[in-house]
Amino acid sequence: MDYSLIKQLIDLAEEYEQSAGEGSGDIKDFVRWLKEGQSPEIVRTTNHYSDDHVPGLISKLLVYMHRYAKLYFKRALERRPIQSMDEFGYMVSLLQYGPMNKTALIQQNIQEKPTGMEIINRLVKLGFIEETPDANDRRSKLIQVSGAGQQMMGELFGDMDKISRLILGDLLPREQYQLLEMLERLHGFHKPIFQDDLQQLDDLIDKKTS
Repeated sequence: MDYSLIKQLIDLAEEYEQSAGEGSGDIKDFVRWLKEGQSPEIVRTTNHYSDDHVPGLISKLLVYMHRYAKLYFKRALERRPIQSMDEFGYMVSLLQYGPMNKTALIQQNIQEKPTGMEIINRLVKLGFIEETPDANDRRSKLIQVSGAGQQMMGELFGDMDKISRLILGDLLPREQYQLLEMLERLHGFHKPIFQDDLQQLDDLIDKKTS
């Protein structure tokens, strides 16, 4: 039986008690707090920037977060056969979604084709992924994780989970869900642009800046 929901409720109840203090045992107050927490009032915490600076600052901080994550993954992968967060991501995609062609795998990981092909070729050379005939199209081949790749990934998952938790810093469970929802929304906005080979990009930039 999966108790993950109960564990999440316990974490939220602990967070509520810490924020509400003594006399916080009323279940109705807890439910109200949960509802308010899903759509909290936007409160400015600093006056060091104007509204015009917000998009640029968010973009910069997203770049910083990527660099932090890249550094942590690189450190965790020291003395490991795979060398980057990207290689790990390609392996995870194949394990999660099963065999696929090279183009689909590259698009799944939001990368340009030359970079993606370099990653795939290196993983094939290492013996962690292998090519198999496509039963639906004899002219095509699919790639999948090899036995050696499955073993290697099994040894890595524990360390990668620790890195993922480190990247979240001191965000509370509720804040993690809020961040996830916003990032999924942004991903849903940008992925069609990427899949359209960025043909819409100039038009979108014009609309955003007009």
